[in-house]
Amino acid sequence: MPKLKGAGTSRERRKTEVPGQALGIGLQYTRLVQLLLLAPPGSACSMEYLDDLAQEDNKGVKLGQSKSALTANPVADRAKPLWKTLSNWVTLATQGGCNPARTTFELYVSRPVSGTLVDALHGAVSEDSAQAAILLARDTLWGEAPSYVKRDEVAAEIAPYVENVLSADLAIVAQVVRNFNLTCGSGSPQADVEALLRTHPISQSKIQDIADHMSGVVKRRIDELLEARKPAIISRDDFHTWYGAYVRKIDRDTVLQTRAKRPSNEEAKGHLPRLFVQQLDLIGMPFEDKLEAVGDYLMAAADRTAWAASGEVDASSFEELDGNLKRSWRNKRLACEVAHSGKSGDVQGKALYADCMQVSVAVQEKGTPDHFVPGCLHRLADDLTIGWHPDFAIQLKPKRAA
Repeated sequence: MPKLKGAGTSRERRKTEVPGQALGIGLQYTRLVQLLLLAPPGSACSMEYLDDLAQEDNKGVKLGQSKSALTANPVADRAKPLWKTLSNWVTLATQGGCNPARTTFELYVSRPVSGTLVDALHGAVSEDSAQAAILLARDTLWGEAPSYVKRDEVAAEIAPYVENVLSADLAIVAQVVRNFNLTCGSGSPQADVEALLRTHPISQSKIQDIADHMSGVVKRRIDELLEARKPAIISRDDFHTWYGAYVRKIDRDTVLQTRAKRPSNEEAKGHLPRLFVQQLDLIGMPFEDKLEAVGDYLMAAADRTAWAASGEVDASSFEELDGNLKRSWRNKRLACEVAHSGKSGDVQGKALYADCMQVSVAVQEKGTPDHFVPGCLHRLADDLTIGWHPDFAIQLKPKRAA
């Protein structure tokens, strides 16, 4: 590897080599990805338009300032980022640039931080608590009224911002404080994006790929808008369209999506005479459980038909599924006989039923909706291939023949 010119010699770091500044710029893009993942349908998120970052929907606006924090605490009691941000928001509200009653003011910091004053501001949700937080800030920085003996001691770099906040109309400042939130990341904004993605039904092995791709898509789109001198706004719905398309491209085989709708109670009641419901009668299951079983059975049947017709699942895979379910049932039945020997038939049956309803079996290595495997088990119970009560076959075969 070639050495950099001057390698091995000590030299003073150039002023342009400031990791914190680079992180601060990059943080806005990453935080925007987080906001788009969390934003409600129909909303829009922006960068360097209404504020550093913003989210807008029919309920109001969220204005956001993002701060990286490698070493210093940007929300310490006398931190310039805290007071400059508050001053900007108070000025905006005072000049009519926003309606503070319908605006959320979010200060996002990339790692966990706190401070006496910012904690008080964050925790103020009522008029009284907001005014108490403002009074605490005034007493801390200026000293008690009316002399304000510490007012002249405020550092020059924050003095004008503190003056602007503490001298403004108390009602306006209190409203800003009531809607103020401090949001802290884990210390790794990219890891926080990945944490959000882990709550979605996608393969864990694809998380980093998807996070990197969507971060790149958002940065490119924002850069294109800024270069064209257009507002850097991305609609939440557009983002989720791009996101969904990429997930389907690289992870489309992870989860089978249901198209079936759960039947109404009246529709379900028409299937109560079926054998799989009579199986539940034998072990004394309550009426609500029978209705749920009917719903699972009907939805699973509809899914099997739809997935086979669309080509999402090969028909032979359902035969493999049934074989796996029967084998699982036999093993659990044996375990149940050992664990509950000597107990009544309905108690044994309930134990076996509860255990089988927790079974999870993939179809072509794809996850399935929660109702699907229980519905397939009821399908097998309907033709008496499996059952719950130890004597289910003896008691129900005559009814099946009839």
